[in-house]
Amino acid sequence: MEKISNRALISRLYSSANDQLEAASFDIENWKEWYNTVQELTVPEKMVYLIVKLNQAVTNGGFAEFYETSFGIFTPEIAHVLTEIQSVKTAKIVNNTLTIVNPSGLLDDAYKEFIFHIKPSKEQRINLYSCDIQYDNLQDHENLEDLLGNYLQGLTN
Repeated sequence: MEKISNRALISRLYSSANDQLEAASFDIENWKEWYNTVQELTVPEKMVYLIVKLNQAVTNGGFAEFYETSFGIFTPEIAHVLTEIQSVKTAKIVNNTLTIVNPSGLLDDAYKEFIFHIKPSKEQRINLYSCDIQYDNLQDHENLEDLLGNYLQGLTN
């Protein structure tokens, strides 16, 4: 069997995850329903979905947009996935955003409920912007497509 490229593998898994989420019957305004629906994806689909959504949000509008679009409910999982695929520097930046938007250190459901409708303050936006710059500067040092793709290729071998 011919080896599929990392980009093609990620694209297929993302399309599969996105199709399942679009077909699922859940209330996007209910963080628990959305979160639980994402949890029903396979591990590779979930990893790809979370990393792609992080990258899209940060590339388009920074971490402020990432949190404003409610994807912040997945931040602890995203940091875990990044560490798992050996994207340690990116994981550190993502973890740093947690301390900016969640200074009281809420965990689990309390964190998700708090972060679901967060509107970052001006000070938080400034601090998140510094994380945006750090994230952008890692592009040539930690290629998420390569790291994620190589990890996923290892799962199938």
